[in-house]
Amino acid sequence: MAIFWIIITLNQLMAMKPSEGLKPNEGVIISLIALAMISVLPQILLSIAPAKAISRRLIFLAIGLILLIALNELFKLGLDVTAPKLSG
Repeated sequence: MAIFWIIITLNQLMAMKPSEGLKPNEGVIISLIALAMISVLPQILLSIAPAKAISRRLIFLAIGLILLIALNELFKLGLDVTAPKLSG
């Protein structure tokens, strides 16, 4: 869960710049809210659903994320994956 939180929330917080209309204290408040989220939300989730079901879903999401990244990198290489045409 921490990995997905880092990907979704922490990267967005780090990408924010003070020039985006944030007041000086708003960045601190947003950081505290994000820290509270990673502290409290997993406990709420585990109190509602069993850990085994959650871990299965997170593993499925992680495999999907890895496949998505791998396919994106293959696409960047520009490999021709079309089947060759047979002549004759």
